[in-house]
Amino acid sequence: MNLVRLLEKLAYIINKNKDFLLVTHTYPDGDALGSLVALYELICRLKKNAIMVCVGDIPYQYKFLPSINKIKTSLDNINDIDKKYITICLDSADENRMDININRIKEKSLEVINIDHHMSNTKFGNINIIGPEKSATAEILYELIDRNFKNYLNYNIAIGIYTGILTDTGKFQYSSTSSNVHRIISELLKYGIKSSKVFSSIYENEPMNRFKLIKLILERIKLVKSKKLIYSYILQYDFEKLNLSFSSQDGLIELLRSAKDAEIAALFKQTLNDSFKVSLRSSSSNYNVAKIARLFGGGGHSMASAYVQKGKLNDIILGLVDAVKRSND
Repeated sequence: MNLVRLLEKLAYIINKNKDFLLVTHTYPDGDALGSLVALYELICRLKKNAIMVCVGDIPYQYKFLPSINKIKTSLDNINDIDKKYITICLDSADENRMDININRIKEKSLEVINIDHHMSNTKFGNINIIGPEKSATAEILYELIDRNFKNYLNYNIAIGIYTGILTDTGKFQYSSTSSNVHRIISELLKYGIKSSKVFSSIYENEPMNRFKLIKLILERIKLVKSKKLIYSYILQYDFEKLNLSFSSQDGLIELLRSAKDAEIAALFKQTLNDSFKVSLRSSSSNYNVAKIARLFGGGGHSMASAYVQKGKLNDIILGLVDAVKRSND
């Protein structure tokens, strides 16, 4: 079934049901949160019930989004145990990214609908609405709303979609920034969005200690010229010492990506004593970082991907260096 037909099916389900559980991935980015609040606002405008869930801290950069303070951090906060929901999972390439027991979600759900734009999506839902050609999950939501709920589109919905597309296109710099993306943005701006204020909230709203974190990252940079790879790392201790949340690292991989002498950038971020989240970026079509991430159980896009790996930092770095070498053999 093509994307248009799937979105029509989703619109029918939304119209025919009353209670919705909306979930996005842990360590959320702008697309995850923008999509979450946009769909929440739509469902509320339709006079239906919705609960938003996102495990972990909400990055300070996105506190301006409407209803952001209504996001719950676990299923434990959902009191109505006997209620069955239409569960919609947003921007999650696989069920593990949500850090919620998928079996428990299914127990509470009439349907599990998976909406995502990552090519590596595992299609874990009963209904899977996957658009790898789209710039962001928020772009898929815009198509849903534009085709089926256009009269309900307002500022609160528009700014969520705008935020998702802005951030997942790298401020409209990535190759996913199509003419359709600019058309959508043009339409969204009609709802009173102040683009300069959104940009300032996300990209010009940094606590002083984040600059100390950037300093650490820059001091630890290594360039593997033979592999065209640049990388750095952040430890749990760094976040604790600087009194920063894990979300404070969001976007810092782009500093490494801008290096002229490298085609792949990696940032290793410690999440637990023996676990690291590894963000990958490519500035060249010579390297498909989604292919590299899949070797470690991750995924994403050809130029922006990630994975999680357990072990010692040096071993994890050496594993990536070897994978980069093999990817270009």
